[in-house]
Amino acid sequence: MSDGEITLGEDGGVVYHVLGEELRLEILFGPEPAQVLARYADLTGHASLPPRWTLGYHQSRWSYESERVVREIAREFRQRRIPCDAIHFDIDYMDGFRCFTWDRNAFPDLPGLLADLHEDGFKAVAMIDPGIKVDRGYDVCADGVEQDVFCKLPDGSLFHGPVWPGECYFPDFTSPRVRTWWGQWYERLLRAGFDGFWNDMNEPTIFGGKTFPPRVQHDFEGQGAEHWQVHSAYGMQMVRATKEGLDRLRPGRRNWVFTRSAYAGTQRYASTWTGDNFSTWEDLRITPAMLMNLGLSGMAFAGSDIGGFNGAPTPELYARWLTSAAFHPFFRTHTAKGTPWQEPWRYGEEVEAVCRKYIELRYRLLPAIYTLFWQYAAQGMPMMRPLFFEDPTDERLRAIDDQWLFGDHLLVAPALEAGMHAREVVIPAGTWYDFWSDEPVEGPCIISCETPLDSVPLFVRAGAVLPMGPVQQFVGEKPDAPLELHLFPGTAVSWLYEDDGESLAYQQGAFRLTRFEMHFDGAELVLRREVSGTWRPPRRPITIIFHTDTIYQVLFDDSPHFVLNNQVQLADDTWQVLRAAIA
Repeated sequence: MSDGEITLGEDGGVVYHVLGEELRLEILFGPEPAQVLARYADLTGHASLPPRWTLGYHQSRWSYESERVVREIAREFRQRRIPCDAIHFDIDYMDGFRCFTWDRNAFPDLPGLLADLHEDGFKAVAMIDPGIKVDRGYDVCADGVEQDVFCKLPDGSLFHGPVWPGECYFPDFTSPRVRTWWGQWYERLLRAGFDGFWNDMNEPTIFGGKTFPPRVQHDFEGQGAEHWQVHSAYGMQMVRATKEGLDRLRPGRRNWVFTRSAYAGTQRYASTWTGDNFSTWEDLRITPAMLMNLGLSGMAFAGSDIGGFNGAPTPELYARWLTSAAFHPFFRTHTAKGTPWQEPWRYGEEVEAVCRKYIELRYRLLPAIYTLFWQYAAQGMPMMRPLFFEDPTDERLRAIDDQWLFGDHLLVAPALEAGMHAREVVIPAGTWYDFWSDEPVEGPCIISCETPLDSVPLFVRAGAVLPMGPVQQFVGEKPDAPLELHLFPGTAVSWLYEDDGESLAYQQGAFRLTRFEMHFDGAELVLRREVSGTWRPPRRPITIIFHTDTIYQVLFDDSPHFVLNNQVQLADDTWQVLRAAIA
């Protein structure tokens, strides 16, 4: 294995610098982007489906430093009716930054706190760093020394460097034995009630020197290596150790980890985010490109720190960031110590209302978004796709990085600049419907869309079946709520993927996959439906909503159904063919 870097030149050239004796290139042919990504996933590994709650809204800060503060944050979300699924615990929850501990003064009853959060529909996510404080009275350190799991220098002495707790040892995650040792320590945090984990500082980072000296020794799966040879993979091996440990401790569950550092193949173990950004319009502007590039690199379950980690966003910047991020795979606000509070209600009533509107929309779109995650896990397709996926031969589309496809059928074009009251939107070929007004637009074309603070230009492809659920305060709050199928007349194929959202039973066929194929000739809409898989959702009503002119007759398998306001109510979903006559 070798370490190296790629330099992309302004002239389009690519320069690859590599340290070591080996240069290996894998060339993946398409010709379509989707085919390239499918082959990349086959080569480096497919992501697993995450627990469904991770698709909701997450609230974080460095740090919510006490039980009292965490309870206040949770209470505000529920009282203000702003949906939220997860509260994150940054490093200050620990006892002196010692991993796998917690501060008994700030959190005197951590299990009780987490149980109460669960009762209110929240999940809890804890940060863990790789650095283990040099302290023989600290059980993780003492056991690590005894078990010989820490990285060493060439003379055999233990390598140590300063991080948050002070001087730290670092596990050698390139050793299978060490990965097993690391994974067992999560048991105490699981017993306390944590649901997910955040592996940070795992480039690896040390203060002053930035990272390990190049001659630090690694096991490297028994082959032996120096740090300069395995540096880029250290973070991936850490989250591998974490994920595999969680899978042993909680078998049959979807255990979720996200990571700051990654390498090709990390999607098998973790999701990610863009790291410590700034509260600037420039950082908001470059975020979509960063996330689309991560998706093209296999790490599609990614997001940014909404509002910026460093600094203080204006109310306008925070609102624009959150409304844009509602259409990102990972949806989390996070900010640094010493910055102003950055929850959705901190910027006045107008911004709070805007944030609530788009967080609610995110939850309504979860049936569609979860289906995108199935496509990612099964086929390597990112949820957030560059516009050139529509036509890879169109060079104009390759340069567009401020709007994107969110799955097969949604086109998102948010305002990303200060004071932007309108923006140009590139509409790809075909018919698209304005999500807010149902007005059709014929592409390819460029149109101007108004962008008041509460409006993100959003379009739906003709022929789409867009599944939507209810507004809910957390994932799973309303398991038997009606499922809405929004029909936008045209010709296309759509999918709806469903399962229990928590277990691994889907890997044995316990899922439900529905394929919709729509045809429309201007007068009659025909929708054919095919269902596979053994999982059955809770019994629920189905609402079919037609986004078109007046519907005057609807047949389900040749049986007529009553139509009111272009909607049809069904008691079950056993039908196979829908026919609708449009005035």
